[in-house]
Amino acid sequence: MAKNYFKRYIWLLETLRSRGPLTLKQLQSHWLRSSVNDDYTELAPRTLSNHITSILDIFGIEILCNRSDNTYYINNEDDIGGSGVRNWMLEALSLNSLLNESAGLKDRIIFENVPSSRKYLTTIIEAIRENKVINVTYRSYRKPTSDEFVLKPYCLREHKRRWYLYAHKDDDAEPHMFSLDRIQKVEIGEESFKLPNDFNAHDYFYGIYGARVYPDMKRETVVLKVSDMQAKYFKSLPLHYSQEILEETNEYTIFQYFLTPDYDFKQDVLSFGASVEILEPEHLRNEIGEMVTELNRRYNNG
Repeated sequence: MAKNYFKRYIWLLETLRSRGPLTLKQLQSHWLRSSVNDDYTELAPRTLSNHITSILDIFGIEILCNRSDNTYYINNEDDIGGSGVRNWMLEALSLNSLLNESAGLKDRIIFENVPSSRKYLTTIIEAIRENKVINVTYRSYRKPTSDEFVLKPYCLREHKRRWYLYAHKDDDAEPHMFSLDRIQKVEIGEESFKLPNDFNAHDYFYGIYGARVYPDMKRETVVLKVSDMQAKYFKSLPLHYSQEILEETNEYTIFQYFLTPDYDFKQDVLSFGASVEILEPEHLRNEIGEMVTELNRRYNNG
């Protein structure tokens, strides 16, 4: 049901964004013709009012009614792209709404599959919004059996086609990471919790490259030398938000980052092959060099 409501919220936003201010009667007419209206119900004034309240609560987008002509409009449309999670939700759900309205495009637009978003993402978002604990059955890849936890969900992060929940459990000092594709069951509990006043998700992930967050992770300056062709891709889609250009030539570009050179970062650097070379720090350059030497040994002595 919640997923259907999300579709309705996005339909309302997209209708007002694309068509401008509309009266209740005009909105009702568009709703009756919408493929999102799969049960062919009318858009009652009370339902519209509830949708407007939920949209403000979830997305931070304010829909107002101009009493001079009784038209509804988005009051803060310029702020729609401001919040990262809000922008993601709008982009993802808006595209889904667009495809529902244009069935002929479904076989012509191909998406990356993100399995972990299918079952539990909406439930966890609801728990985060309501500051409710969740009862989770979780099966780690490192353990042969499942565990049951009562978690206080702090925040969510998407990384490399996987969704991760960062939640506090028991009396642990720091939040733990839980991959949604390893969750076997989740239910919203009755108990509420208070998010710590000093917790900020953006600060929590400051300098973090991959999905893992540990208290002792060291953030440091990393310098990469990138071939001219690969550098074009880095410039259009930065490897990390801290990316800066130190030097540009016709043959290469020197990029600088401030991040945690964790497992995910090392794997990504290796995936670019000879197009990317680590210049600094020396310990990371040596570590990647040892990996390359081992790969060379395996492929040439196999």
